[in-house]
Amino acid sequence: MDPMYICYNSMWVLITITVDYMEGEITSDKCLYIGIDAGMYKTSVCSSEGKKFSERSLVAFSSENGNDLEKVLAGKDALELEDGKKVELFNGELKSEENTDACRRFLKHVLEKNEVVEKNTYAIIGVPANADKAYKKKLLELANEVFTGAMLVDELFCAAYKNNLPDRSIIVDIGYSKTDICIIDSEVPRENDCLRLSCAGKDIDSEIVKLVNDRWPDSTISEELAREWKEKYGALDPGSDTCVVDVPLENGHVQESIIEELQLACEFVVTDIVSGITRILSDHEPELREKLRNNIHILGGTSNLDGIDSFIENELKVLGGGKVFSDIDPEYGISEGALEIAKNMPADFWNQLTTEKDTEEMI
Repeated sequence: MDPMYICYNSMWVLITITVDYMEGEITSDKCLYIGIDAGMYKTSVCSSEGKKFSERSLVAFSSENGNDLEKVLAGKDALELEDGKKVELFNGELKSEENTDACRRFLKHVLEKNEVVEKNTYAIIGVPANADKAYKKKLLELANEVFTGAMLVDELFCAAYKNNLPDRSIIVDIGYSKTDICIIDSEVPRENDCLRLSCAGKDIDSEIVKLVNDRWPDSTISEELAREWKEKYGALDPGSDTCVVDVPLENGHVQESIIEELQLACEFVVTDIVSGITRILSDHEPELREKLRNNIHILGGTSNLDGIDSFIENELKVLGGGKVFSDIDPEYGISEGALEIAKNMPADFWNQLTTEKDTEEMI
């Protein structure tokens, strides 16, 4: 396994882990290692027992039969609650006790629901590198309440670690609310090595709604329905099959193909993401740029769009071309990497965390 830099207590540290040590940790029956991708739309979890699951990052609170007995629903179950308060999780803010409690309940719920064994649990949680410091501190405190020991690691490094990406690669995480682009290297990232864009999957959903409403002014389409259509039919390939859907209207519905609307919406957002990739490439010297543009790896839910790799490659022709790889699991790429880091951390490191319950920033 190649060396890798992480940051512990605000100091960058080089860790080198061997396969032999990793295998020794996996066979241990005393500890359970967990990798978590705490995403705003979905949270995915992988454990050293071989369990792998994801859940919608959402909690809903309501009172049953109008009394004071509070009912708490988490994940997909929360979507089915028509009345009550819904709390979106892991959105970069843990300022209120209500939101913190919702995150706590959510983590415990998904672990119990999937029968994760309660024993000595050590977790690595992948979070955005430029997330607010107060948020990371609060999230780490919360994680230490749920697990025996926990640490936060840059989510893109989690994905890169699992897939052993070569030096001088670009990794592009197209998530629900943001897109992160970063150069993967064995050295400490510089300021111009990372870029966050506000355009992401939710913007495709919004654009689908807009285009459908332009075509059918009496449409009652929701962004949730637009997201379903995108996940099922979304493509950037002009040769994709026509898709026919039920478009809800104020008085009934109509069955029509929306392939043009889907393609335009996807292009609208992905073109901005390509501009971000171009910006990072342009900030580096030509000899490095050549290697970077031929080692672009995409992940995140939006990386599932048909033809997205060839679309980005085509857009990069103005810089001499490029090679895009969809080789990272869009749903579990980060949590799998987080699990590998958790398993491979020296036992002394976890013992120190357990003893001190350190709540300093670790990213």
